[in-house]
Amino acid sequence: MTISWETLGTVDPRRVIDARLQLHWAAQAACGPGKQLLPHQPDYSEQSFEWEPEPRCLAKGLMAGARPFHSAVRPSPPSVVLLDAECRVGAEQPLDGRTLEEVYAWLELEVPRWTGRPLAEPLQRPGEGLPAHPVGSGGRFSVTDDAAFCEVGRWFGNGHLLLTGVVERNADASPVRCWPHHFDLATLIALDPGVEGEAARTIGAGMSPGDAARPYPYFYVTPWPYPRGRELPGLAGGGSWNTEGWIGAVLETAALLRDGEGEAQAAAAMSFMESAIAACRELLTRPQGDRHGQ
Repeated sequence: MTISWETLGTVDPRRVIDARLQLHWAAQAACGPGKQLLPHQPDYSEQSFEWEPEPRCLAKGLMAGARPFHSAVRPSPPSVVLLDAECRVGAEQPLDGRTLEEVYAWLELEVPRWTGRPLAEPLQRPGEGLPAHPVGSGGRFSVTDDAAFCEVGRWFGNGHLLLTGVVERNADASPVRCWPHHFDLATLIALDPGVEGEAARTIGAGMSPGDAARPYPYFYVTPWPYPRGRELPGLAGGGSWNTEGWIGAVLETAALLRDGEGEAQAAAAMSFMESAIAACRELLTRPQGDRHGQ
């Protein structure tokens, strides 16, 4: 299956906000089976999703049972689904008109049919810290604007395509994962393999479908530790530096869409990503006292 960049911007970005908020909450339900059934990993990766291009879903790892399966959230048509071991849709619960609790109830009935045994306990419900939306307090999903949900799917598909390339070009990059609490797709490049904790220098590269600070989707690259007091290098592809709260390179929706459609967007995004990763490497390897260009 050949995966290519899909043109972004055919939907007003303002319409995308509500779609990604609803999917963010739906992802919490899709995450539930994995929290109970997948073995714990030292990096907590059992809690993450990976983008599966053919069913166009954010899917959990494979869960064992009579019929091994992945639980997943699909942007369009918006639904929580169960995929078989070959990532084919085997069961689905459309979101439209349902409450989040009804989605959980469906999973608690459906998952035992795949595992062949009852759940040990009810699926874990969402905790604190998620973005506010009526769905989170008992409201019903509304997916009448399917074009907006499709656009969220295009951002995740393109993000997966771009970040998979980053992983292929950087030997110490982690797999591309989506963490349901933040709902961004990312990889982490380790500059000091084997070093853990605050002492480790890393570069995070990712795609956020939007958040409280930036409501529209964007790509980002962040160095750790943050290079405080450094002159920040220039960026390609329309990128800029965020310096409030955190330091990192960002390529925002408006900047990306200025580059045209299709492959022109892909080229700009790749140019940004490569220049931002190179800039972060420079910032993390330059001696603390040096200033850029001196």
